Amino acid sequence: MKSTYLRIVAAMLTLVMFVTCFTSCAGFLGGDTTTTTIPTDDDIDWGDDVFNDDVQVDEPSDTTTTTTTTTTTTTTTAPSTDDDFGSDDDFWVEDEDSGSSIEATSSAINQDDMRAILNAAGYEYDAKQQIYYSTLEPWQRHFGFADIYDVAAAYTNMRYVTFKADFEYDGLLWRLQWWKGQYGILEGAEMGVYTKDPASTSTFYQCADNDHLIEMYFEYYRTVKDYNASKMLFSREEKHWWLTGFKMGWTAGEEKSVLKATLIAYDDEMADGIEAGLKAVTDNNGNWNGFVEYSASMPAGTMNYYKREGKKFTVIWKDAGYINYQKVAISPDA
Repeated sequence: MKSTYLRIVAAMLTLVMFVTCFTSCAGFLGGDTTTTTIPTDDDIDWGDDVFNDDVQVDEPSDTTTTTTTTTTTTTTTAPSTDDDFGSDDDFWVEDEDSGSSIEATSSAINQDDMRAILNAAGYEYDAKQQIYYSTLEPWQRHFGFADIYDVAAAYTNMRYVTFKADFEYDGLLWRLQWWKGQYGILEGAEMGVYTKDPASTSTFYQCADNDHLIEMYFEYYRTVKDYNASKMLFSREEKHWWLTGFKMGWTAGEEKSVLKATLIAYDDEMADGIEAGLKAVTDNNGNWNGFVEYSASMPAGTMNYYKREGKKFTVIWKDAGYINYQKVAISPDA
C-alpha cells in the first residue's frame, strides 16, 4: 500500500506537470498571425541628393567592372489561426526571385512538437471552442485520486470549488466528483469517476477502468447571469472517467460560475445509488447536507439541485461543496 508521503509527492508532481503542460501549450496555440516583409527600393527614402542631377559620375574606364545588384523581396506569413493548427499552405515562403516555394520547416516542426507534447500528456485541443480537454488516457490516470490532491492543488495555483457523491454499486465503492474554477491561466470544470474495493479503509480511489465509464455531459457558464441568458462558455460530452474542459481566461469566481452537468447511470440500481450519494453529500466536516431535489414548486433562481429522470441525472451546481484553498486540514491517507 502506498504511504501518505508517496501520495503527497505523486499529487504534487501530477498537479505541477498539469499546469506546466497547459501553460506551455496555451501561449503557442493561441498566437497571433504576423507578416514580416523585407523592404524593397520603393520602401526606402534615399534622400534628394542620392539622385541629384548635379552629381558628376565619371565614365568607367576600359578596366572598370560594373556590378549590378538585384534586390529580392521575401514575404513570410505565420500560420493561420482560422482552424486547428493551420493548413499545409501556411508553412510555405514564396521566393519571388526564383518563383519557387521554400518550406518553412521550423514553423511546421514547432506545431508538430506542440501537438505531440499535448497528445503525449493525454490532452487534445478543440479549436472551435478553444478549449483543452483530457483524453481517456491522460497520464493522471495512473495516479488515482484522493482528497489530499485537492489540498495540494491549491499550492500549484489551482483554486476551485468541488463536491463528491459516494455510493456502492456492483461490488465497488464509487465516487463521482465535480470541480470548477481557476486552473492557473485556464478556467474550466471537471467530472470524475473513481472506484475502490469496499473492504478498503483508504481514502485513495482508482480511476475508473474502461468497463466502468459513464456517459457524461456538462455546460460551463461564467456567471448566473450568463446561465440565465443561456450564454454558455463551452461544453463537453463523452463517455468517460474524467470529463474536462479548460479555456484560457479568468473565471468570475469558483463560487459564481455555474455548471450544468448530466450523467446517465447503467441501470435503476446504480441510479438509486447516485441519488443517495447526492442527497448525502458533505464537505468532510458535515457542514453541507446535499443537493435539493428538483420540484416544479421550487423558488425561481434555485441553484445546487438535481433532477432525476429514470437513469438520467441533471445537476445544476453553483456554490455547494468546499473550496480547496480554504481547506486547512488534511485527512490521513493510509
